Amino acid sequence: MDIGALRGTQALRNNVLKWMSFCLGVLATIFAFYNLLFNDFAVLGILEVFFAVFCFHTYFYTRQHYGHLWQSLTLCVFLSLLVVIGTHFGDIKNLLFIWTCALPILYYLLLGKRYGLFFSFGIAIIQGITLLSKETLVPLNSVNSLLNLSFVYISIWAVSHSFENSRAEYGKRLENLALLDPLTGAGNRLAMTHYFEVELTHKNGLFMLMLDLDYFKKINDQYGHEVGDRVLIEVTSFFRQRLNKGYVFRIGGEEFAIFLPASDPQSAFEFADMLREQLATIDYQIDEHTINVTISIGVACYMPKQTLKNFIKRADDALYQAKQQGRNRVVTAYELNITQLFCDTDKAS
Repeated sequence: MDIGALRGTQALRNNVLKWMSFCLGVLATIFAFYNLLFNDFAVLGILEVFFAVFCFHTYFYTRQHYGHLWQSLTLCVFLSLLVVIGTHFGDIKNLLFIWTCALPILYYLLLGKRYGLFFSFGIAIIQGITLLSKETLVPLNSVNSLLNLSFVYISIWAVSHSFENSRAEYGKRLENLALLDPLTGAGNRLAMTHYFEVELTHKNGLFMLMLDLDYFKKINDQYGHEVGDRVLIEVTSFFRQRLNKGYVFRIGGEEFAIFLPASDPQSAFEFADMLREQLATIDYQIDEHTINVTISIGVACYMPKQTLKNFIKRADDALYQAKQQGRNRVVTAYELNITQLFCDTDKAS
């Protein structure tokens, strides 16, 4: 699986935004032409011209880039405004209010559950007031007609809400299956790549800790793999409890990585050494066995334009040095002198 597969919701909404923009742009152009030249409805016609321009701009933009939330919000608000204005000023026989029933589908597909609920409720209230304020509702002047229109809208709203709610839940489950280590619940390598390349937009001050449990194979050989698995779970919990910021990833059997964003060399080193010291003092009681584990840690700082592969290699090299020097220690990939810890930017690999 690649990172692109994790952008399913974003890709779906971008496609909906792209093709809805194209379709609505074409329709707005046709309606603007009709309202300006034949229907003598200049206000609505001018608004439709602006809406058509916006839709076509959004269509061409989303062909090359992912759309932004403000574009989806603008499209939904603009279309809703056109429907309300058309309903208020137009003849009820034009049936422009029928567009109201299609709006919840668009809201939920483009904006998600929270905005979809808000917009669907809002447009229902506004259109209800608009229709009831008109001088005549012919041919909707019967109770049955109004009830049928209301039930159709509520049904479409309910289906849209249920669909988006289910889609979001299943999407989250699939994402967890793809991104989480099933044993410890820590992020896996794909999650690490996704976090670094997609979520982490500002990488200045980013540090990586590469951690390895010392002599973990002996625990598996002496106590069995079930006990070893429980040790991994306990150690992962230990890391999480001490992280005020950052993320834990399990990238190998007993090897972990921690990202520390917005940190500095001194703080990163001290945090790594704190983890090492505190873990060494803990005795885990597992199946009547008392197990103590220590860790070796390599620390690296992010260099400008550095790839994740090179970033990992620098931290891994530091970890290798920690093992070579006797384990249960912290080694940094940057220089250490008496007065300050700093990143040597000339040594980016």
